[in-house]
Amino acid sequence: MQFFSLILAITLVAAAPVEHLKRADGPSDTDILQYALTLEHLENAFYSGALSKFDATAFESAGYPSWVRGRFQQIADHEATHVKFLSTALGDIATKPCEYSFPYTDPKSFTALAGVLEGVGTGAYLGAAKFITNKDYLTAAAAVLTTETRHTAWVKSAVMKDAAWSGA
Repeated sequence: MQFFSLILAITLVAAAPVEHLKRADGPSDTDILQYALTLEHLENAFYSGALSKFDATAFESAGYPSWVRGRFQQIADHEATHVKFLSTALGDIATKPCEYSFPYTDPKSFTALAGVLEGVGTGAYLGAAKFITNKDYLTAAAAVLTTETRHTAWVKSAVMKDAAWSGA
């Protein structure tokens, strides 16, 4: 079902050209997609950098079950898909990745920062949703939001042994 939702969202956005409609009361849909792509570039670099630095043995030596690194690899694959998806939708006006420097030194510090970044990503998509005017873009953003939310819940609960959500 998750895969079907992502394919549907990609189809909807790919079929609808990005229109730069500036509104007086907030950012344009293009601005929002570029912001989302900037965030996805950050997450993509975060996961790919950490996973190239820390192998399965490093995760196990840090006290994580053997499957944890594999699940982080799945998240990394999702982030790469989000980058490709948004880059395709934006075409020539897509934002480019920056040079990033992350303060992780081991799988534990990487995991802690992953929990923070995923929470920021979830909040960013949720906060921007009210400004999206194109319903196809809103559907696509909602599909990515649900994925980011699952990432957050998994990192917080399964890996960090914390609450998967806060409040009601």
